[in-house]
Amino acid sequence: MYHFLALPFFVTYMKKLLIFHIIFLFSVFPIFSQKANSVVYNAIKEFEESFPEYSGKVYMTGGNGERTWEKQMEFILSRPGKYPNIQNRFSNCFGKKLPAAPSEMTAEMLSWWEREIMAQAGKPNGFAHVGGKAQDVSVRNLDLSGKQEFSKILQAHNLGIIYEIPPDSYYVSIDRATVFHCYLP
Repeated sequence: MYHFLALPFFVTYMKKLLIFHIIFLFSVFPIFSQKANSVVYNAIKEFEESFPEYSGKVYMTGGNGERTWEKQMEFILSRPGKYPNIQNRFSNCFGKKLPAAPSEMTAEMLSWWEREIMAQAGKPNGFAHVGGKAQDVSVRNLDLSGKQEFSKILQAHNLGIIYEIPPDSYYVSIDRATVFHCYLP
């Protein structure tokens, strides 16, 4: 008869339990809350401390590593053919070729771009920079030995690496790379 009086206590208990689990998950699994730029920053610091002869020779590029969807759209539009899946979906959806500039798009088209890019945000095979899960690092000032040592440190920090030569050469050999695209798996 008086069971309904226990309901507020039960709800309070469940809220406290939920908060405890959230705090526990973020303390035990910090990767959920990390951004690539902070992990890369720590890796660069460790690299420079371990190899002082390379101090100041690597640096993060592209700001804080987190692109807006608008910046990613401009990036896609500036490289015709480099993102065929999303470019083809756009053409199929709107029945026309891609405009050369974002200023040529309607509000409906911009809304489509935002939705499509954000659906892939933070994914290594999607748009990792948009979700803050990727950071580019210039390694153009390193010799092969420096690139190899830096690569080991990045991997020890649980980062994946794609060796690049911007603007459009990906998965090149480590000795040719001028940029390391570092991402959280």
